[in-house]
Amino acid sequence: MEALVIYHTISGHTKRAAEDIAAGLSEAGAAATLAAAGELGDLDVGKFGVVVIGSPCHAGSLAIRSGVCGPVLGVLKRLKATKLPGVVGGAFAVHCTYGGHRTVARIEKALRAAGADVPEPGVVVTAGVPFSLFTGPMASDAARQELRELGKALADAATQTE
Repeated sequence: MEALVIYHTISGHTKRAAEDIAAGLSEAGAAATLAAAGELGDLDVGKFGVVVIGSPCHAGSLAIRSGVCGPVLGVLKRLKATKLPGVVGGAFAVHCTYGGHRTVARIEKALRAAGADVPEPGVVVTAGVPFSLFTGPMASDAARQELRELGKALADAATQTE
């Protein structure tokens, strides 16, 4: 089974989270591909058995904002035209203080609207500092393990639906 992990990062935290999810997918037997949201090109997202999307939280705690960064919003808009029946979807976010759950909810909603099955709740990890390009604190080992577990669970769910 093939899996795609889409992410956007500025300081590297979300890429690291994507790598942890890909590691969990691989541990469960999936061939995981990482793709930066702005570099998808004409990649057929629907050909993958698992699609996981992650975003840094951008003002996600504000009710007027989705919390999803611009490049990932572009991916979510693209999903409207892509049908994902039979695809297992998942979401993750990296925030420095709060708002990541709104980001995950927005991504999960878009995946479901495209027809993907989203069997696991998304994961939010804390890393970085507010309003900065400075890297700041890294995600904890426990949070990184939670991301790997999400990858494993999504791969297992996809295996059960094959």
